[in-house]
This record gives sequence, C-alpha cells and structure tokens, in this order.
Amino acid sequence: MNLVDQVKQAGVVGAGGAGFPTHVKLSAKVEWYLANGAECEPLMHKDRELMTHFASEILQGLKLSAAAVGAEKLAIGLKEKNQDAVAALEKVILRSDVFIHRFGDFYPVGDEYELVYGITGRLIPPAGIPLDIGVVVNNVETLFNIYQASLGKPVTEKFLTIAGLVKNPLTTRVPIGMLVEDVLALAGGAKVSEFAVMESGLMMGKPVKDLSQPVSKTTGGLIVLPKEHSLITRYQTPPKAMDRIGQSACDQCSYCTELCPRYLLGYEVLPHLVMRSLGFSIMGKELWNQYSLLCCKCGICTLYSCPEALFPREACVRGIEDLRSIGKGKWGGSKEMKVHSLKEDRRLPLKQLMNRLGVAQYESHAGYVEVEAQPDQVHIPLQQHTGDPATPAVKVGDRVRKGQMIGQMQEKQLGAHVHASIDGRVRDIKDGMVIIERVK
Repeated sequence: MNLVDQVKQAGVVGAGGAGFPTHVKLSAKVEWYLANGAECEPLMHKDRELMTHFASEILQGLKLSAAAVGAEKLAIGLKEKNQDAVAALEKVILRSDVFIHRFGDFYPVGDEYELVYGITGRLIPPAGIPLDIGVVVNNVETLFNIYQASLGKPVTEKFLTIAGLVKNPLTTRVPIGMLVEDVLALAGGAKVSEFAVMESGLMMGKPVKDLSQPVSKTTGGLIVLPKEHSLITRYQTPPKAMDRIGQSACDQCSYCTELCPRYLLGYEVLPHLVMRSLGFSIMGKELWNQYSLLCCKCGICTLYSCPEALFPREACVRGIEDLRSIGKGKWGGSKEMKVHSLKEDRRLPLKQLMNRLGVAQYESHAGYVEVEAQPDQVHIPLQQHTGDPATPAVKVGDRVRKGQMIGQMQEKQLGAHVHASIDGRVRDIKDGMVIIERVK
C-alpha cells in the first residue's frame, strides 16, 4: 500500500483548518512542500507543543509526503519566539534538506497565503490554492498523522490547547468525539461558574453552543472566557443588529481595508466598500459585495481595525453567501497582484492584538501534558472534513475496537473515513454521529 492509500485508509484530514482530505493533496506533483507551524491565534499553543515534543514524527511525515508528491524543496514555517520548538526541529533535521523559516510574532502569519508568500515569495492566484503555484501546505499535526498513517495507525485522537479562564491551562491529546465538558475537566474546569467557550481560536474560531458537543479532527483548542466578555457578546450579536449598526455608523474610514492582510498582499479585498452594501438594494449589494469574495475571514477588520467596533468581516461573509445564492460566487476580477509597499509596516503584533481583545491576562504557557483521557462515551461525527459525510460502517449494538473503521467513504466521494477512538459498544447512530460507550 502506498502512502496515498495509507493516508486515505487512516482518515487523515487537514488538522488546522477546514479538514480537507489529505490523500487528495498527496496525489499532486509539486515543487514545494511546506509544514505550517506558524500558529498565530491568541492563547493557542497546540502546534508549538507538537513541534517541541514530536519533532521527529513531524519531520518524517514531511519527508514521506514530499517524496509522494515529488517536492524537492521542503520547509517548516514557525514563529521565531518558539525557541523550544526551533531547537527540537533543528536537533532532528541535522543535515537534512529541510529548512526552517522563522516568522515574527504577528497575526495572521499562519494564514496559508501568508505562509506561502513568506517562505517561497510566490503569490497564490486570487481564489486559488497553493497547488496552483506548485506548493502543498499541511499543518504540522496533519504531518504527524501522515507519519502515523504510514505505520498503519488511523486518526483517533486530537491534539488541542485548553486555555483561558481554566484552572490548569495545558495542551494535550484526547479521543476524537470526547465531549467539550469532559475535555475542560482535564484542565481543572473553569475558574468561574458563568463562562463561555470558544473553539479553535478567538479570531477565526466559533463559540461553543453546547458543552455536550464533541471534539472533532479539526478542533484546535478550547478557550474559556467570562460569559460577559466583550468578545463573547460581539459573537452573540444578531446579524440584523450588525447590519443596522453598520448602516448607521460606518463612516468609510477604510481602516478595515488598510489593515486587511489579503489587501496588503495585493488582493482586491475591500471591506469598507462591502460595508456600503448594507444600505443598498439587491442591485447595489451585488456591486459592493464583489469586494468580499477574496476575504480570508481572519477577523482583523471586525475585532481590531474598526474604530466604531462594527462588523466588516461579517458583512464580507454574508456578501459571499449572497453572491453564491445568485450564482455569482466565483471571482471575476483582476488576476494581477502587487504586494502593498507598506505591508511590512502594517503587520499586527500578537501582543498588541491580545491587548485589544482584552485577553492578555489569560496568556499562559499551556505546555504539553499526557493525560489519562478515558471518557465513558464519545460522539464521533461522520463528517469531520470537507466533502460528503461518511456512511456508517457499524450498527447499534456492535462491539468496536479503537482504530476500527466506523464510517466509510465510497471510492469516488470526497471525504475521509472515520474510526472509533475508544473500545466499546455502539450505543446509537443519530444526528450524523456514532455514539460509542465504553464497556466496563
């Protein structure tokens, strides 16, 4: 079995983003293979800890993957400040042909477009992907999982940081399908009774609506904040209120555009013009919404740039949705790109961002700790990836073993197989999940 088949069989998906099935990327032929360890979300340290403690596995995954796609240039991108991770990688790389690219402590250097430009000097075409310019990018956890797949081990666990207002912030790994409330208990639980949880980051993550929801292959971390924190209340603002406030208060200052990382890279993303769509009819909206199509949803415009605390990112997201609903969701603008002359001067330091967000006091090392995570049950989603959901490969009452396939993709479907993360019995299959209870 070749690496592509091993990765497909193991259900490996992108661990740092939308969960794109990794075996598809490994079927390409490219010049560059990049490992993304340039983690930049406030309070998140999962990738740093992975590189520090599992550098050898990540390097092996990178080399295996590069060989599969014929890449001759291999690089690992991470932040220079993470000296323990740099030292661990340097120790295992030795005389290898892999080089380390050190980024400054800015947000969002972990964005795929930023990473590719920073390391290779190449710009991904508008609405394109790294493959368009001969590059493959994988998160360092994905590379760890690729190496595990080469040993015949499927994806059954997730690395994540548990931070914020918890008693013992840490980074660890847990069975996929473990409930959020059980994961928080590994960090000693929240320090206060009234709290809210953000999943996978404060900037590009999302609020956890139910503590009984499960961890998936793409969960990067859990951050606990006070329930009344300004970030939480902003994320809870109804769309109609966002639009009403934006329509009445936006003075077209253009700060949202001038600090947009995609705009600074030379892409035609103009959030201040998208904000004009809030006061126009359908025809007018279409005119202004076209400037939202290349938005990366990083959140700088909404959570940092806007002096009125408006919601330009959300306007861009809805602009994209509106255009797609009328069949005009594909980029039809300029293909020419020129990096802004002030790009380097307008980069956003992470410490400055954390101060603006009001979370600097929650920063902690959150070092890696191996914990005894043995939940009584897991709720494993059949769709943890881009594409179609997996089809159940088990039935209620079946005994299953950790690593056994419980969700299967058909040959020509885009998606990823799903595996049991604990030994147990299938208690139920409902709401797109396989529920397994541990047999004591």
